[in-house]
Amino acid sequence: MTDAIAVVGLGYVGTVVAASLASAGRRVIGVDRRAQVVDALEQGVAPIPEPGLPERLVRARMQRTLRCTTDLAEAAGASRATLVCVGTPVGTDGNLVETDVLDACEAVARSARGEHVIVIRSTVPPGLYGRALERMRAVIGDDAGTRVTLALNPEFLREGSAIGDHENPELVVYATEHEPAARFLEALYAEHGARVQRTEPATAEVLKLVNNAWHALKVAFANEVARVTRTIDVDPFAVMHLLCADTRLNTSAAYLRPGLPFGGACLVKDVASLASAARRVGVDAPLLDSILPSNDAHLAHLMAAVMAHAPARVAVIGVGFKPGASDVRDSAPVRLVHRLLDAGVHVAVADAGILDATVAPLGVDALRAALGDPRAHPASSVAEAIDGADVVVVGHPGQADRQALVALSPLSVPLLDAAGELSHKLSAAEREVLAPVIVIGRP
Repeated sequence: MTDAIAVVGLGYVGTVVAASLASAGRRVIGVDRRAQVVDALEQGVAPIPEPGLPERLVRARMQRTLRCTTDLAEAAGASRATLVCVGTPVGTDGNLVETDVLDACEAVARSARGEHVIVIRSTVPPGLYGRALERMRAVIGDDAGTRVTLALNPEFLREGSAIGDHENPELVVYATEHEPAARFLEALYAEHGARVQRTEPATAEVLKLVNNAWHALKVAFANEVARVTRTIDVDPFAVMHLLCADTRLNTSAAYLRPGLPFGGACLVKDVASLASAARRVGVDAPLLDSILPSNDAHLAHLMAAVMAHAPARVAVIGVGFKPGASDVRDSAPVRLVHRLLDAGVHVAVADAGILDATVAPLGVDALRAALGDPRAHPASSVAEAIDGADVVVVGHPGQADRQALVALSPLSVPLLDAAGELSHKLSAAEREVLAPVIVIGRP
């Protein structure tokens, strides 16, 4: 076994990765079925117009650290690891076509000599890691996962800045069930330190798809804003410049943690107002129009999770519109109470923060007004609320409510952690005795 790294698929990602590694002094064998691409790279000619790529190819050629071939079997046999960078186009059914990735993994597994690591850098659909292992086992049996190991290492390269994105990444993510593969990738990316993060294969499979969906959403949002604001003589560039200037909320991780539907005194009404403004001026803004229905769909998902237990009585703990808030205006937990009441379920609610609040629009009077139904009972404690309940739903509990639930554990009825917030703030021992079920994202 040599220390060479094979790079299979010399498209945009593979060419950039191969050239960057080779120019840094690593021995690289590039593989592609297209002879013209192989010939160009062998001559040090960049097959794609990417800033910094020609210089790296020249350096690699001078150092003799990059050679290219159409023979995948030869390259796999002559290297210690293979980076699979082949394309996964979208098929007619909307799914990613994974044939070339699976074929490459099988071929490398068959041809590898000694210990070998296969790293999939291609964008892949969910479940690909397991299917690739199956293909490998079909040709090398129990050596798959022992002698030949598998990892995922999704790429986040942008055309026009791919060299910089590869050599100075903001984040490097990999996933594997095999420690030899983990050791190889940790060594490969050692210079990037804490920016290298290991995760589970299932997470790594969807991460690239979610990243790009998020980027697409941002582009679509900015364009919708422009269509609306231009029509009312507002400069969209000025609006978006100021929006992006707030890095604490607008361009940060704020609001990007899964949880309950949004609510409160601002978000619902302001989204409705902007969507209404678009309609008034005749602007088609489907993204803006979809935000509130998407929020409602999330609440319906939670309602279905509760009703799956066919409860006659439900306790809802923590009913503020967001964590740490005693304000119940447009609160998702309160909206859930209304839906439960409409379904004929009796509901008791408890929230120590609301009971302690005295200034309008906070406090128990505001809660009673928001509930608006005598069948929804604001309890004086968590213990009172859950007495006789068939299901306990935890929304946005404060510390006192969490402590009360722990003190009453183990509960004799299901405890549904609607936002996952309770579970994340409990100790491992507390989670074990309370046994909360996080319902977000569960069917």
